Amino acid sequence: MKLPTLHLYFLGTPDPRYPPGPPRWVPGDQHARLFVRRLRGKQIEAMGSGLSMRARNLSLGLRKIRQPHVLHTDAAPPPRGVPVGIIHGPVDAVREIAARAPCLTGCGVLSAPEQWPDMFAETQAVFHLQASEWAADLFRRRWGPRVRVWPVGIDTDRWKPASRVEPVTDFLLYDKVLWDRSRTERDLVDPVRDVLRREGLTFETIRYGRYRPSELAAALRRCRAVLFLCEHETQGQACEQMLAAGLPVLAWDPGEWRDPVRARYGIPPTPATSVPYFDERCGERFPALGTFPESLGCFLENLRAGRYAPRDYVLENLTLERGARRYVELLGEALGSDVLR
Repeated sequence: MKLPTLHLYFLGTPDPRYPPGPPRWVPGDQHARLFVRRLRGKQIEAMGSGLSMRARNLSLGLRKIRQPHVLHTDAAPPPRGVPVGIIHGPVDAVREIAARAPCLTGCGVLSAPEQWPDMFAETQAVFHLQASEWAADLFRRRWGPRVRVWPVGIDTDRWKPASRVEPVTDFLLYDKVLWDRSRTERDLVDPVRDVLRREGLTFETIRYGRYRPSELAAALRRCRAVLFLCEHETQGQACEQMLAAGLPVLAWDPGEWRDPVRARYGIPPTPATSVPYFDERCGERFPALGTFPESLGCFLENLRAGRYAPRDYVLENLTLERGARRYVELLGEALGSDVLR
């Protein structure tokens, strides 16, 4: 399926230092290139990196399937009658755009439907997107089948196994603990480090929001595997980059949604996962510190036996082209042939 030029919104403040320039490959791609230039050389912000990556990778995927698109980073309204997708933005700005045209919203608009319960009544939004099934189920409590699942693709050309480089470190400990930081560091992160030391395993640590992509890429070349510590992920793009680079993952997966939004809105306990895109080729999970030593032993045995093939999983399920085609399909389904004629 191919649609007319898509108008995508990742809403932010325009930077006058970076004018868009003309298109290079397909109509609208100057906006994607501008977006990438704005990110280049900057520290990735803790609460924005996944959303930024989502917009970038969707644009790259659309380019690969030769789907014309424009990526807007301000709230300028789209032309009438064009396909519109709003990836991220504050509610007030999203409301203004979504009121003008049938569109997709998400994945980065809301943390829970209670933050904007009347979105479909107040706008022309047709579907709201979430990146995985558990996150979609959270929204389906209120909006039912109008919530669809859409994971963005991973740039597997950029994130790939290192060639002719021998790893020197056993684990990259990727620390993305977000909630109740001091308690979780005391009760989980520090004890996990102690277990690694007792087992004679070497490791280095990267903390979410405090690294450049080039630093993560360099760390992946030095390490044999990843220890991924995060309460939950709607998609987990950084983890998927690690899998695409060929590193198996041992993931902490406590199994519940711990975002403070839940208590604020009185949302009932909600199942969640830190690795929503994961199978036996990718590695292992452990739910709590008490099960970590046993899971670590199983993981190391399988790692030494060469039983993992994480990149194969990503290539089957999470390529840029696959994510872009799914987005186009959802827009086509949402808007219908009458709208797009």
